[in-house]
Amino acid sequence: MIFFVHILLLLFNMTNIVFCNIETENRIARGLRITGGQEASISSAPFVASLQRTKNSLAMHICGAVIVSKSFLLTAAHCITDRDKTKGDKPYKLSNPQEHLVSTGSRYVERGKIRMVYRFFVHPEFNARELLNDFGAIAVMKDFSYNFKTQPATLPKGDARETSERLNELFLAKVECKAYSWGGTNAKSYTILKVVSLHLIDSTRCKRILSENRLGRLNEDFQFCTLEESDSPNDACQSDSGGPLVCNGVVWGLVSWGEGCYRTGNPAVYARADVASRWLREVVYVSPLGGRRRSNSHTCLISSTKNIILIILILLCA
Repeated sequence: MIFFVHILLLLFNMTNIVFCNIETENRIARGLRITGGQEASISSAPFVASLQRTKNSLAMHICGAVIVSKSFLLTAAHCITDRDKTKGDKPYKLSNPQEHLVSTGSRYVERGKIRMVYRFFVHPEFNARELLNDFGAIAVMKDFSYNFKTQPATLPKGDARETSERLNELFLAKVECKAYSWGGTNAKSYTILKVVSLHLIDSTRCKRILSENRLGRLNEDFQFCTLEESDSPNDACQSDSGGPLVCNGVVWGLVSWGEGCYRTGNPAVYARADVASRWLREVVYVSPLGGRRRSNSHTCLISSTKNIILIILILLCA
């Protein structure tokens, strides 16, 4: 009997591997995943969320997201769009929100409070080829209930001139920023929230590096870069776009794109959250959501499987 219980416990732990620890294919350009860094508690970043895609009743983490209000999250636009070559100058279409959910309130990507997605928004000037205006918003079916593990992020306030000046001050002061994500070593998935310390670099320098290495282009009106010294293992790597970069307690960037997983001398590019903040206030927050939003307590197959195993264990040990 004891042997049988041990087998069930092993199966219980394996459900994380079978159903949760799955990476999805990058759907647009070059997504990022944090490498290096340390494990973090959700209470240190209660605004961080996991955007997940469902398939055959299984949920798969695809991107990071940031809680910005009781109804909305902010993420990268390329996280909520799919390629569509028939669209001409906009070669993408919105993903189906009914195939997505968000998980919040836990450092484990598969154990958070689940909410279904009601609607996606993408910045009207999103450029899918160069990832300019890489801003997306998520409206959830049921509003968040705030507690010490679930809180909205602080976003930059002010007009374009004011926030650009403050962003430059962060660079000049060599402020240590923190990126939060479900990263991993190399390109493998990692189900525990991680935090890594990063530093901003001058836009001129970032443009030069990107141009010399033929990696892409930077538009400082919508993007900025981080770059660590060659002896540092910290970076952003594949598959966790949409996660936040926090400087002095304010979310200034969303992970957008980069080249590979910590390749010496290559910057990581972030979408500017101050630009996204103005878009949220002017467009997203004032958009009517309609009356279809409702209370939901959906549970994905992961939780159902674990509950079944727990019930069996309880009955055996009773």
